[in-house]
This record gives sequence, structure tokens and C-alpha cells, in this order.
Amino acid sequence: MSHISKVETRLKDMQTLVRALSHLGYETEEAREGVKLTLEGWNGETLEADLVIRLEGPFSIGVNRREEGLELSADWWGVETYTDRKQDEILGEIQKQYAYETVMDKISAGGYSVVTEEQDSGENLHIVVRRWI
Repeated sequence: MSHISKVETRLKDMQTLVRALSHLGYETEEAREGVKLTLEGWNGETLEADLVIRLEGPFSIGVNRREEGLELSADWWGVETYTDRKQDEILGEIQKQYAYETVMDKISAGGYSVVTEEQDSGENLHIVVRRWI
């Protein structure tokens, strides 16, 4: 039997997460202030969320702000069944893009511009930046 499970993350900023999800092609819906969205799981189980990440099929991922960071919740069995993607694969993809967005924000905030980006044969991305003084 499946149920909604919560996953604590090291993700901190909701807007950076929304930007990362957009670049990955995910459709999101943000709750209005004071009104949460409802996430549905198997057999009518529900959970309120600050943000819903829409996926293929009837199951979605909910995101809630917590004191220690953002928490992602879903009926992971349902998500895996309808998307043919494992929880770790989905979360890894989101975390990787979130990290990229965070680095790019820091580069821009520091007055740098990106010269080149290259991905090596592994999972490493090399970014060359410069700043004119």
C-alpha cells in the first residue's frame, strides 16, 4: 500500500527551486499567501503544500517550507508507477539543477559573467567566469 512520504532536503530558497524546475520543464503551481494547495496520494490521502510540482499521471510532488529547508512530499510509489522514474532519480535531477541555479546566482551577484561552460565525461560541470575591474 502506498502513502505520502516526506523527504527533507538541503534546498533553502523556493524561488531558486521554481527557476530550477522551470528549466527542467516541470510545471509548477504556487499557493497564494495564506492558502495552501492540496496534494493527493493513493486512496484519497491528502497533504497541503506551498508548491506543487505537476508530473505525468495523477500524482504530483508537494513542496513545503520548513525551518531547516524545503521538504518534498509525494506518494512516491504513484510517482514511480506513472513516470517510470525512481524517487532518487527525480530528486537528484532537481537538486543538481538547483545547485546550478544557485551557482549562477552567485556568479551574477559577484559581478562576474560566464565565459564558457563545459561538462566533462562524468557529472562535473566546469564554468569559466570573468569580471572586468
